[in-house]
Amino acid sequence: MVVVEEFTKLSERRTQTSSEAFPDDALASIQAAVEAVPASVFDGSTKHTEVGGFDATIADGLSQYEYEGDAAGGYNPNCKLWSHQGFHYSVDLYDADARIAIEIEKSERKNVSDDLLKFQKGYRTQKDGRPKIEFGCLVVPVNYLGRHNLYQHRLTKLDFMKGVLFIDDVAVIGYRDP
Repeated sequence: MVVVEEFTKLSERRTQTSSEAFPDDALASIQAAVEAVPASVFDGSTKHTEVGGFDATIADGLSQYEYEGDAAGGYNPNCKLWSHQGFHYSVDLYDADARIAIEIEKSERKNVSDDLLKFQKGYRTQKDGRPKIEFGCLVVPVNYLGRHNLYQHRLTKLDFMKGVLFIDDVAVIGYRDP
């Protein structure tokens, strides 16, 4: 099983008090879905991006969320936040009712700034008079390649951007894969 070692919320790291805090029950359900991922997902028998991989297994534990991928390896348009010049900006998991977006990272391939900017743009994009994203969640490894703590790196970026990040709250969950 995957172990959640650390988690924090932007609301605990900034002085702004006018925003809503990430809902505790939603954070607990996301954490439980991450912790329910079996170690076999990481043993090399399945790729993380295949059906049954890390993202899909977390999605299975969060049935109220739309999952960007599907069984045929396609794309779920319900996770699309907006389009620009033919490119679709989407998130890994999205609960349109709760306005929560989740980005799951398994490597250093992508910069966390991209995820935070997606959350920011989603907050500024309205649907039915409300922001499409009110809460964002980053799920990141603390032991990438056994030596890189991406969780700590994400917190450093979050602290750097918190003064210009206008979203109700962002949670960061740091997991250790077996």
